[in-house]
Amino acid sequence: MVNNKKKSFLLMLALSVAIVGCSKNDEVSSAQEETVVPVQVDVVQEGAVDAQAGISGKLAPNESVQVAPKVSGKITKVHVTLGQQVKQGDLLFDLDQSDLANAVKQAQSAVNVAAANLKQAENSSNQGVNQAQGSVAQLNHSITQAQTGLEQAHVGLTQAQQSYQDAQINEQRTRQLFEAGAVPMVEMERAETALKNAESAVKNAELALKNAETNIANAKSSYENAQKSLKNAQSKTAVDVARASLEQAQVNLQNARDQLANALVRAPISGVVSLVQGATGQMASPQMAVVHLVNINPMMVKANLSENELTTVSLGNKVALEIPALKKNLEATVSAISPVMDSQLKAYPIEISIPNPTGDLKADMVVNVKVSSAAAEAKSLIIPRKAVMEEQGKRYVYKLNGDVATKIEVQTGEEASDSVEILSGLQLQDQIVVKGQTLLQDGSKVQIQDLK
Repeated sequence: MVNNKKKSFLLMLALSVAIVGCSKNDEVSSAQEETVVPVQVDVVQEGAVDAQAGISGKLAPNESVQVAPKVSGKITKVHVTLGQQVKQGDLLFDLDQSDLANAVKQAQSAVNVAAANLKQAENSSNQGVNQAQGSVAQLNHSITQAQTGLEQAHVGLTQAQQSYQDAQINEQRTRQLFEAGAVPMVEMERAETALKNAESAVKNAELALKNAETNIANAKSSYENAQKSLKNAQSKTAVDVARASLEQAQVNLQNARDQLANALVRAPISGVVSLVQGATGQMASPQMAVVHLVNINPMMVKANLSENELTTVSLGNKVALEIPALKKNLEATVSAISPVMDSQLKAYPIEISIPNPTGDLKADMVVNVKVSSAAAEAKSLIIPRKAVMEEQGKRYVYKLNGDVATKIEVQTGEEASDSVEILSGLQLQDQIVVKGQTLLQDGSKVQIQDLK
């Protein structure tokens, strides 16, 4: 009897466990079927993909001038220092004025003499002819001197060229010995210095030859003019000749005064002194710049564009600039585009103007330029780039139909860092999943957390 009761109890317990187990399985299955995935969504919009071309360039001054004197002479004082702000017309440096002042006095005396001669010519016209003849003889002598100077310049150039060839041979020989370890570095440097000096001497000799050629041409021209003056004097009255002599003396006086004024060298532009190469007591000449001036407001970004990049830029375009050294981001305007390719760089030079009132921008700082592409004005469908998924070479997005996410294949076009152009597969204002799609399957139910 007891055993029968135990058997009945165990049978009822087993049935209860089985019923409970089936109930739990049904609940789990139902829960799996009703799982909802939280997602964030966006909508298909109309717009244009803004691709950008990245260009690297450098800052350069808007203007750069190397200031050299118009006349040769000894520097008596330098009035500016490195980094100093100057205005146009400010005094930069002085040259010794003693010889030039004497030339002015001589020219003034010549004017006085010419004036006296004019007065005397009123009584004697023959005096004018004599003066003209003297000018011809003097200029003839000047031609002879100029020819001598030209010959000396030719000899000097020949000697300089020979010295340069010798310096080249010596430098090559020394370099071979240096590379073989046969001579020390100081010998190599001495040979290189000698070569540079020889090259500079050739340039100076070529310049001297050019000046000599100019001098003889001027002397011949003056001689021809003097001969014409003589002929005119012989055919006209002495008074006319004397008056012409006075005018010539006055011109010479003005030239002498101009030369004296040129001994005070002034700034041709407003800007900043970027380099001072001269000092008191040094000799200066028109071939040697003593002060360098730069105008740094505005600064210019000098960059180069490839043939393809050139089509994305137009004069007056606004471009975004990044200056890493200053950690600055700016906007500036394309101010110049070269129509001719640089044959060495195989690129087209461009310039971008940047205001620099504080002077923070310095020459040769690296600038990263981002130029917006000239995209078509026609609008297209665009979506966030993060909405696009790739599988086996194809692209998909999850499109919402109510609370169900449907996996849709799409064809894409232009792309940028944050957006993609859609060519097919979606319509304007379609809702698409932009976050949480990795948890979805085709047909999954979703709950929208954030609708943008």
